[in-house]
Amino acid sequence: MAEDRPMPNAALRTLFLAIEEVMGKNGTNAILNLSGLREYIDNYPPNNLDQDVKFSEYGIAQQAIEDFYGKRGARAILQQIGRATFRYGLNEQPAILGVAGLALRLLPARTRMKLILGRLAEADTKTVNQPAHVEEEDDAFIFVVEACPCAFRERKEKGVCCFTTVGALQEGLKWATGNHYRVHETTCINAGDDACRYHIEKEPEG
Repeated sequence: MAEDRPMPNAALRTLFLAIEEVMGKNGTNAILNLSGLREYIDNYPPNNLDQDVKFSEYGIAQQAIEDFYGKRGARAILQQIGRATFRYGLNEQPAILGVAGLALRLLPARTRMKLILGRLAEADTKTVNQPAHVEEEDDAFIFVVEACPCAFRERKEKGVCCFTTVGALQEGLKWATGNHYRVHETTCINAGDDACRYHIEKEPEG
């Protein structure tokens, strides 16, 4: 059984705000009811880095979205929510993203990619309590997450499912470079793999 790691209140709060942006208030309440997280209705966690919430809560909220929309429909919704989590994190609690004071404007795009991915992995590890690192190949970066809330998602079919993280990585790269990059998950803890890995092509789309 995976360790139910504590995580910052701000991380779960950001997820709920992102769900509300994409699904509306009533949709968010439906997800909180469906996931058994009723105590958070009109009572999101505070915007601080105290680790009072759990990986399992983050994971079951995501799973409730998949249950609500179905496996196929949830993919696009979860990616939208992931993009919104980056935007809310940027505005509300940049420490959970590791982007405070990050100066990128004059750097080449590929250097910006490497820097933002490195910062995200460092913040995941040190602030979110979610160990992560970045590996580099000739044509891609690999973002590796070694512990993930997806471990607590009860799914009928095992497979890659961390589309929220895909969306967050896409939005982070867009923010850092102005470009869209193809990101896809290749291994997933929910599928029994040792880590969740995200393949990020170095060349922008289009």
